[in-house]
Amino acid sequence: MPGRHGADGGGALSGWVVYLRIAFRRFRVQIVAWVLPLWLLVGVTAPSYESVYPSLESRTVLIDQMRKSPGTRLLYGYVPTPGRLGQLLQWETGTFLLVCTALMAIMLTCRMLRGDEDEGLIEVLRSTGAGRAVPHAVPVMVVWTAVGGLSAGVGGILTWQTRSIAELTVSGAWALAGTICVSGWAFTGAAAVACQLGRHLGQARGLSMVALALAFVMRVSADQISDAGGSDWLRWLTPLGWRDLVRPYSDDRFTVLSVCCAVAVALALGAMVLAMRREYLDGYLPDLGSSRRRWRVRGHMDLLGRLSWRGLVGWVLASTGLALLYGSVSGSVKDLLAPGSPTASWVGKVAVGSPVEQFMSLMTVVTVLLVAVAVLRRVNWLAGLERAGLMEIELAAGVSRGRVFLSQVLYALIESMVLLLASAAVLAATTATQLTDDHAVARSFVFTVSQLPGMVAAIGIAAALVGLAPRLTGMSWAIMAWSGFAQFFGGLVELEDWAKDLSVLGHHLDVVGSPDWKPLAVQTAVGLTGIMIGLVAYTRRDLPS
Repeated sequence: MPGRHGADGGGALSGWVVYLRIAFRRFRVQIVAWVLPLWLLVGVTAPSYESVYPSLESRTVLIDQMRKSPGTRLLYGYVPTPGRLGQLLQWETGTFLLVCTALMAIMLTCRMLRGDEDEGLIEVLRSTGAGRAVPHAVPVMVVWTAVGGLSAGVGGILTWQTRSIAELTVSGAWALAGTICVSGWAFTGAAAVACQLGRHLGQARGLSMVALALAFVMRVSADQISDAGGSDWLRWLTPLGWRDLVRPYSDDRFTVLSVCCAVAVALALGAMVLAMRREYLDGYLPDLGSSRRRWRVRGHMDLLGRLSWRGLVGWVLASTGLALLYGSVSGSVKDLLAPGSPTASWVGKVAVGSPVEQFMSLMTVVTVLLVAVAVLRRVNWLAGLERAGLMEIELAAGVSRGRVFLSQVLYALIESMVLLLASAAVLAATTATQLTDDHAVARSFVFTVSQLPGMVAAIGIAAALVGLAPRLTGMSWAIMAWSGFAQFFGGLVELEDWAKDLSVLGHHLDVVGSPDWKPLAVQTAVGLTGIMIGLVAYTRRDLPS
């Protein structure tokens, strides 16, 4: 490879140009799948804000409530005053962009750095004559380019919108874009460090997610310190706090971006040094993946539970944490959704009923969406085992195909029930301290747990796709994306009712009036049918397929 492209240079970076092109080609779909929805979000947010809140006076109540709400401050930080459209955009949508960019950087970096090493691709690359630094440097280049492209698109979209929205500024657009860029680069460097510390892909990804969680906690702590003493020193230590130092659409401090960029470069260089000193397929952390203790395993289901309980605990913490956040902001719902307010008119297009019913409907959909992601990952894991060649090993141990398939489906069902019950209990308990009007507590619990048939439908669809062909598993994520779009944006784009009903989310019972069991029965039937189709197909087709 390097011999055919002498321009790649020699030494530690020999062959990097060719490998860079290969890496972009391999991961082009994943990069586009991350970037395009975020560009779309940025493109529709500012016009939507302007249509709902056309003047600064119309947002006064909203800004006041957001600054007073503890849950909102915890999730997004403080709303900059006086609350111009740009400030509102960088506060709410900017937070979402920062977190999603961090997730994109972490997932791509860990997959390219540690995933390729675990699968033996780095050994193949080195055997072609590529330099020692190439397997580490090129993935970082790819992710940095993806983050830079995302940020450039955000800046370009917001700059274009300055022509029609007077409250947006060009400097604010590029200050926000620069903040997203340096934050994403920093999380890329942190994930690269985690790939050197961990001993396999799962451990590296887990360490990176812990780093993201710590960054969020530090951002919240920085808000408290700044509120108490006016000091911003802690914001420098977390990429999620850099936005409050740059202050897009307020002060636009571009000099801060240069310092943050230097931190991101230092993280990447530190990861490079660690990579150069690490043994292949090794890690700096001690190996906790093996033990001399003998398990007393009672069947395949018992083994699956023992191997998966740590992941379940992580999803329980994530879902209950999200429920805790939403329950803590429920106290301000009546003021925000008061009749005649701009927020009420906007939410009325998305959800129906009283303000409490609308709020609980939207919040439980978000919580259940997280549960759906967990159960889809569980079912699709079966396809991952097949692609990795591990399924033949399980079958060689005497376990039938049907038992392997049904064990995975049953565990996904159990996982969905555990997550729904845990998040519903936390949401109801938190809501009880904030809001008790209009059956708010009962609705928060029932709206969540009664979406179990939707999870059955999601599991059934994913199981059918896995059974028919593992390469079709991506369609289950497309169905989940459509469900989220139909619930949150279906009313805004005036989707037909039948189109909005084609969703695994949002169908639930109410504690008031006669319950409507028909959607839940249809979802259950779809799920059971999908499981049966998947079981028949999985036990009859070739493995791998």
